[in-house]
Amino acid sequence: MRHSRTMLNIVAAAAIAAASLAVVAGDAQAYTCKSTPTQAHGTAVIKATATAKAVKTWSKSAHAQFGLSWSVWSKALGQKVKCTRSGGKHTCLASAKPCLYVVP
Repeated sequence: MRHSRTMLNIVAAAAIAAASLAVVAGDAQAYTCKSTPTQAHGTAVIKATATAKAVKTWSKSAHAQFGLSWSVWSKALGQKVKCTRSGGKHTCLASAKPCLYVVP
């Protein structure tokens, strides 16, 4: 009886260790990103609208180049949006490296 309990504890510990390792390894390899950023512009009178248009256009561009699973702005690496104003309009440039989120 003591031998089976010890063996059961060893098996349980091994299972917990394996599950923990899988979670850590999964997090470490969850994203694969492109090496160069994709860029896109958006223009509007209101800066927030120009920013939203730039991000939406970035997503469409990443989708066209790499596919739907690469086109999620919130998963992109190094997200930057820079805006300038000229002639009463804001022009924003969204730039980020598209990333693919891999679900383990």
